[in-house]
Amino acid sequence: MLSLAAALWQPVDTVPAQRIETYSKFDFVPGEKVIYAEDFASDAVGELPVNWNTNANGAIVSLDDKSKWLHLSSGLYLTGTKAKDYGANFTVEFDVLLNVVPKTGYYLPPITIGMLASGTADPAGNPLLSYQHGLSSFQLKIDPKANENTMSVLRSYADRKETFMAERKLSKYNETLRQVAHYAISVQGSRLRIWINEEKAFDLPRAINTNVPLNQIFFRTETTGGFPDDNFSYLLSNIKVSTGLPDTRAKLVTTGKFSTTGILFDVNSDKIKPTSHGTLKEIAQVLADNAGMKVKIVGHTDADGNAAANLALSKKRAEAVKAYLVSNFQIDGSLLSTDGKGATVPVGDNKTVLGKANNRRVEFIKM
Repeated sequence: MLSLAAALWQPVDTVPAQRIETYSKFDFVPGEKVIYAEDFASDAVGELPVNWNTNANGAIVSLDDKSKWLHLSSGLYLTGTKAKDYGANFTVEFDVLLNVVPKTGYYLPPITIGMLASGTADPAGNPLLSYQHGLSSFQLKIDPKANENTMSVLRSYADRKETFMAERKLSKYNETLRQVAHYAISVQGSRLRIWINEEKAFDLPRAINTNVPLNQIFFRTETTGGFPDDNFSYLLSNIKVSTGLPDTRAKLVTTGKFSTTGILFDVNSDKIKPTSHGTLKEIAQVLADNAGMKVKIVGHTDADGNAAANLALSKKRAEAVKAYLVSNFQIDGSLLSTDGKGATVPVGDNKTVLGKANNRRVEFIKM
């Protein structure tokens, strides 16, 4: 699998830098607590991730920047989540790299992203590989296009019957080909919203059937004429499921503290990822509505790496958040102070991917 990745992967430094301004309308805010996380860091290259299930030949590959991704050959994949349900309100995030070069006269291989309810059954059990729509589910099928608008179709199901369908042409989807694209999904009761990078693909008030709680994510890829498995590489990584509704206003103003995992940074860097804009926008609104409120911004890291370096990095990240709030939302910088705790105040087990995901956070403390 290493040779496959080397042959198809474009080096990270060839990917054009994304301007954070392009995410100015990105209003996604992740749920309050991370309950499932997957970055494949501890999985063996050439193997299917632990606890996942598939009817295909997917396996972990390592890319030039040392990150690990799941290569999706044609077939269906069930994630390693063991949750009984995600609750009525939750968010899902993941990164996808569609690494394929278009061929004249051929359609690009489609990709389907969905969620389902397993009920009392094993959420990664073999029966779900054959049929995903027995209880409650939704799926988004994308037929990528390189030089024209991409068609996507979202369908919902309950009790083996289709209950809803929506179509959308994604005008910017071609920009995600051969680049890492960030997908974000928000479920609030029956409301479903999906973003692909900064573009909101769907905002549907009654797309989710609430008869049985959703608790599993699935991915499906298909081959098309001219694109056998070894001619395209669809890669998946950085999956995160967060539950609950983050009540920024109540927690910061009333209880005096708000903590979020929704402000993300580049690896070992204080550079804020563009997809953090929605979270920062909500925090800025609370600060603007409560003029004169003084807040301390505190950065936290996981325990990977050197402790002293982590401490310094956490301080720089807190300072970066302050600078972002001041420059993008005109928050009074004199009301904001910063600090960093490195990995000294964990809220999760630093030996697990889930624990580390919850430890990488930014706190806002009312002074």
